[in-house]
Amino acid sequence: MRRWKHVLVVVASLGLLTASCGDDGDGGGGELPEGEFDGVSITFSTSLAETEVAAIQQLMDTFEGTTGATVELTQVASGDLPQKLQVEVDSGSHTIHLFAQDNLALRVLVDDELVEDLSDVEIAEGVNPSLIPEQFDGVQYFLPYRPNVKVVYVNKGRFESAGATPPETVDEFIATAEDLKQEAGQPKVVLQLEGSSGAAAVTISEWIVSYGGDPLVLNDEGSVAAFTTLQQLWQDELLARESLQSKFDTDVDYLQGETAWMAQNWPFTSAEFADQGILGEFTVYAGWSGPEQPAHVIGGEVLGIPRGVSGQQREAAVALAEYLMSQEAQEILVSENAWPSVRDDALGQVPEEQAETFDAIQEALQNGWYRPNVAYWADVDEAINTAVQEVIVNGADVQSTLDGLHGEIEQAAQAVGAEYPPSS
Repeated sequence: MRRWKHVLVVVASLGLLTASCGDDGDGGGGELPEGEFDGVSITFSTSLAETEVAAIQQLMDTFEGTTGATVELTQVASGDLPQKLQVEVDSGSHTIHLFAQDNLALRVLVDDELVEDLSDVEIAEGVNPSLIPEQFDGVQYFLPYRPNVKVVYVNKGRFESAGATPPETVDEFIATAEDLKQEAGQPKVVLQLEGSSGAAAVTISEWIVSYGGDPLVLNDEGSVAAFTTLQQLWQDELLARESLQSKFDTDVDYLQGETAWMAQNWPFTSAEFADQGILGEFTVYAGWSGPEQPAHVIGGEVLGIPRGVSGQQREAAVALAEYLMSQEAQEILVSENAWPSVRDDALGQVPEEQAETFDAIQEALQNGWYRPNVAYWADVDEAINTAVQEVIVNGADVQSTLDGLHGEIEQAAQAVGAEYPPSS
């Protein structure tokens, strides 16, 4: 969900480039310390698609040229990072000094004491407060870097032919799905319900929260109401069967090939369509609201420093993190990589054709929801996948099925000694 192309593993020392970066007045992270880290080498672990490397290298070149540090880029998969950090923390020998990690994979890093307390790091004033990563027991271990949120893609021509409009509420969503089916003779709305990639858990979580429910509980009033609606949509054949295979990559094909006339996907889709010259054929907007509220899962990555990184290497890692949060750096990531930004003031260089997408992103982020970092989220994910198959597809009784799955989640939480349900 973070990227479209195959991930490129980059392990390269970047050459020094003479550059200067002045204070941009953003309240922290805007001024790089000139020459302060001469002779200091650090490694930054971040996952990048091949097309994203150039912009990151540009930022590293600027950082190196101004501060004198040498930065090496590497990539460690999200699932492998805890084990690698455990080895390095235990040995005191660090090959990673700053890392970007999936914001749903943070709990294990904190519980295993693998990350530094970064409460002393100043977060720039321009950073959207709602995008500052959650604290753990009042401690700020992680810093904002790269948020992500899904937006909705609507086929303009097909909607016009069907006399349909982009839905703003669940009732309008149902009416739109009916209009599109009547026009096409088959369902033309796709929801991401594929299970192995985590796509279904994102989609279902958004629906549950928008109904006032809690995905960790799964059998509360909001969860039951959300699943009841989705079950009825499936039974009325208003959702395309391709929804069961729908995830970040398939939806690009579904939209392009008109399997779907409306689908929700991550914003990299806009960059793909812009490259193909077809982005103008779609309306891009934030999406619909549930009966209680709009709800959009915030994905993406945050920054952290492994425990035990110290001295000038820690100072250099902090300086790089501050630079990556700066207006200058975020503007480059927006314009070159089409990444959503942690800052509202970094959109001045958005390509004109993607302006609508970034407006949709910013609106969706205002109603963003961070999935809770609980040690049993994998069990929640599995329960949601089971509910999709049993309730939505097979038509099982909603309440009793969710009651059983709630019990499984509760047992999983108790098995790891977690408070359940969480107090917040």
